[in-house]
Parts: sequence; structure tokens; C-alpha cells
Amino acid sequence: MSWYRPRNLLVAFAVMAIVAGGILVALPSLVSTEVIRARLVQEISNWTGYEVEARQPANISFFPVFSASMGDVTIRNPWQKEGPAFMQAERIDVELSLLSALMGDVEFTQTRVIRPRFVLDEPIKSLSEIGDALARSDGRIGDVMREARAAIEANPAKPDMSTVSSQPFGRVRLEDAMVTFKRPINGTEEQISSITGVFDWPQTSGVASFQGKAIWHGEETEIDSSATKAILLLAGGTSPLQINLSSTPLTLAFNGSANIAKDQFFEGTISLTSPSLRRTLEWSRMAEIPGAPIGSFTLDASVAGSGTRVKFDGMTATLNDNPAKGVIEVVLNRDAPSISGTLAFETLDLHSVFSGLMPLPNGSAESDRMIGTEFLKQLNLDLRVSTQKATAGSVNLSDVAATAQIRNGRAMFDIGDAAAFGGAVAASFQLADEGDGATIGEMRFNGTDVNSAPIIALLGLGNRFELGKGSVSLVLKGPLTRWSSVLADAKGTLSMRFGSGQIRSLDVERLLGKAKTERFYSLNEKTDALLAFDRLEIKANIADGVAALDAARMENKSGTFSFAGIVTLMSKSLALTGDFAAPVPAPEPPEGTPADAPKPEPALNHTRFFIGGSWDNPFISPIVSQ
Repeated sequence: MSWYRPRNLLVAFAVMAIVAGGILVALPSLVSTEVIRARLVQEISNWTGYEVEARQPANISFFPVFSASMGDVTIRNPWQKEGPAFMQAERIDVELSLLSALMGDVEFTQTRVIRPRFVLDEPIKSLSEIGDALARSDGRIGDVMREARAAIEANPAKPDMSTVSSQPFGRVRLEDAMVTFKRPINGTEEQISSITGVFDWPQTSGVASFQGKAIWHGEETEIDSSATKAILLLAGGTSPLQINLSSTPLTLAFNGSANIAKDQFFEGTISLTSPSLRRTLEWSRMAEIPGAPIGSFTLDASVAGSGTRVKFDGMTATLNDNPAKGVIEVVLNRDAPSISGTLAFETLDLHSVFSGLMPLPNGSAESDRMIGTEFLKQLNLDLRVSTQKATAGSVNLSDVAATAQIRNGRAMFDIGDAAAFGGAVAASFQLADEGDGATIGEMRFNGTDVNSAPIIALLGLGNRFELGKGSVSLVLKGPLTRWSSVLADAKGTLSMRFGSGQIRSLDVERLLGKAKTERFYSLNEKTDALLAFDRLEIKANIADGVAALDAARMENKSGTFSFAGIVTLMSKSLALTGDFAAPVPAPEPPEGTPADAPKPEPALNHTRFFIGGSWDNPFISPIVSQ
């Protein structure tokens, strides 16, 4: 009987093969393409809650897997009868359960959406509307959504999800998708293209994730996101959420929770890295700011916000290799985003940072460029900065308190208090758009108890003066189109007051002697000469590129120098008249003069002269000597 069992097995296999072959032969007649198309449309509608229309009949394939394909598919918001559809796809392919199909049911295992075009009103708003649509739809997904909403209504803070059933959803693969949406604030239309990725949601009670890549504003971006309680998120509750974005301009990681209901919010931790903050701002279309580039930027912070407001708290950041701590808040207004906050740095390059917020000069090439003012209307800024040590070009500062503000067509960078030049300084620069292409600039600088040498060098007056400590005040205001034309167009005042010091190449005795014998001579002839003084005071009015001396006095033990005239600021040409008043020793009083008799006013001997030439090579020509 040993031959009997193998023979039975062979017979059984043969019968199974005949049955399977018969089923495969009969499948086209058992499974109607029209039935499959109708069931696919119904299932997709139950998936999304939206109305679905397929303009082409379904094509069924049995190898290598049982699948169906529909062409020219449209998905529309059921209560939005006009306007573009939510989605139009060239084709949707679905893999099906053969057994379920034979039983008259449709069960997806995987779905491919080929070249879909999504049109969103606003991303978060549209996602919330999908939740509303699902809650109104028929089928298993609709039932789950209604159960989840009931759990949220019963206990919004901590919904009991044990009362919510779980249903299979499946996997959706997008190929060459495009999303067109409007920015939440200003309604500007945006587009994300070449989206390829997988949305995976095995069970409605579990995690939903999307992994893929897309192109936004010309840059490829990789996306990896997941919502731990996706059904709760769609139903209007709060779900843990993770988002990771990676692109050339920006790398972002968010780990926290979110709610997309009417009072939408999110909170958690965020990490940002950008090789160029300017490039990131331009890429995100938040603002376009002229001036020198703002370099690398990193940020780690606790973040909380809504669709229009974000606050970064407990923030540690690095800007252009300058580490900082503080708080920043961003408000996405309709007209322009607003950024406010405080930052505390250990060290800071003020020029490199703030030249990215407003067009500060940096070298002769950049000084001749037109100063753009578009950013004055594209961004509102109120940033308060403090730093222990700072540099502004060649100037070293410490204990700096500064602000940068942009509002209502006006920008201001202000150092309210700082230690520099051995004393205390304050400075500000303002730029205002007056309309009709007119731009007004204003610059102020005040120094108190400062060392003169670096101040004189900063003002471009060379090294002829070796002064003591004193005070300096400079105010300039006027039309501003290029930095190179500031001195030619501005009006303002300059005042300086210093204590004891000396001036190179000026010998009083030689000056007095030459006054009797020569018409003019160069101050550079005797460079080793020094004129010491006890006090120097200069006041000048500036207009049309010329500084007119209003008062200029220099006092020493020998007498008092007074100056009047003009200095051209661009060419540094001189046209000054000078007067040296030396006291004449009083004669001895006659014998018998009472000791308490009033003493006569001392007589003065005046030497007048003219100073011409240039600041670097001045000439003196005596006028009168008596």
C-alpha cells in the first residue's frame, strides 16, 4: 500500500492546480472592472471624506500581483463646488486582496498616486478640513473619526482612546506630486513640486508617517515626519509629532506635539542649522535684506506657537560664529513678518551681524553701491542685543547694549551704551524711506572721556594730533543713496573738546620768525616739531561737503590760537585764517603805586596767518605780525 499515499498527494495537487487554473481563467468574468472601479471610488472617498470621480474605467492586472488602475481621477471637497479640485491625478494604482475581491469586497494593500496635483487653501487649514470631511464620510474611517471626536469632546485634555476602534488604512506612495497652496497670512501662492515619497498608516490607532523628498523654491528637501496619534490629530486633538527637514539652505528637526484644530498650536524642541541665514531667509521668502551676507546660523530652543506666532525660549544660537542666548518671537503679519527679542553674546562682530539687517558700508567697492530700501517694508524688527566684547570694524568695544529696529519704513541701529576708546560711547544710524524714491540717513556719535588718538584716526584726521582725553559729538543727516556720497550731501555738526596734547610739525617760535621773512612754508618741513597745548575746542557746521569752523581755539602757556574758515571733507582741502594771541609782559608799576591799585589788562601780541593746501600737506602764509 506504499504506493497509495503518494498517488493520493499527486491527485490532490492536480485537483488544486485545475481549480486554481479555472479561477484564473474565470477571473476576468468573476471580477467586473466596473464593480472594481465603483468600489475603488467609494473606498477612496471613505479614505478622504471627499468626492471622487474617475473618468476612465479601471484596468485590472493579475500578475505579478492583483491590482487595479484608474486614470484621470479628481478628488473634490464636497462642500466646495466651485474653484479648482483638491486633487487631480493622472493615474491611481492600487494593489488589492484577491480573496476579498472574490468575496465582493475591496481591500487595499498599497496605493500609488501618479502625478497628482493638490490645491490647498492653506496647509494647516486644509489638513483640518480633511479631518472634518472624514468625520462626515461613510465607511470604517468615518466611524473611527467620529469616535475619536467624541472622545475629545468628553475629555479634551486627555481623551480616552480605548473607546476608539482601529481600522486598517494602508500605504500611499506619491510619485511626482505637486502641491499648490496659499501662505496663511498674505495669501501669496506657493508651490512644492517633484514630491516623491510614502505615506504609511497601517492602522488608524497607530503611527502615521511620511518619508520622501520634494523641491521648494529650487532646492531639493528631504522630509521625514511622523504623528504618533494621527487619528487624534485629524480629529482635533493633540498628538506627538516629529518633523525632520534637510536641504542645502536649512536643516530642521522638531520634536514635540501639535494640534490643528481651530485654536491650532504646537510646542516642543527645535534645532536649526543654516550655512547662511540670508540664504535661508531668501529661500523661505520671509524677507530679502540687502547688504553684507549674514553667515552661518544654528539654533536650539524650546518652541511654542500657532500658525501666525512662534516663540523660541531658552534659546542657544550661533550667528557668524558668535554664540548667544536669549528669547526670540516671530509674528507672521499680513504685510511683513515681525521679529522681536533679546540676545546676549559673549563676543560679537557688530558690523558682520547688523550689516545683514541694514546696508552698512564695508570697503570702497561696496560704498559706491546703491543702498536698497525694499527691506524696510518687508520686515519688522525689534532686537535688543548685549555683549561683553564686540568689534565694529577696527573699533573694540565692551559692555555693549545695542538695538536694531525696523518699522514703518524706518531702520535704526543704536548703541545706547558701550565702553570704547578708554571712555564711554553711544552711536546710532537711521535709514528712512520718505517715499518717491527719497531715502534719508542720519548718523550720530558721542564719546565722553575718550582717548583722542583712535577717535582722530576714526574721523580720518590722520596722526598729526596727539591729544589727551575729551569729548566728541558728530551728527550727520541728509539724503542717502550711496555711502560714498554721505559727506557730500549731509548736513550736521561736529564738536570736539580735549585736554592737554600736542600737534606734530608745528613750531610756534618758527612760525613767528617766518612771519617776518617768508610768504609761506609747509608744516611738513620740520616733522620733528611739536606744539604742546593745554586745551583744544572745535565746533563746526557741516553742509554740502564742507565743514565751516564756528569756533576753534587752542590754548597753551605761550598764548591762544584761534581759527576760522572751511575744510572740504571729500578732498580735505583747507582755507583757514589763524590768529596767535600771545600776552605781552606788563611793565613794572611806577614807584609809589599802591599795592592794591588795579592792574591794567595785559596787552596781546597777535600773529595772523593763512592755512591752505590739504590736510595731509598744509601750508602757512603769515598775514600780519605785530
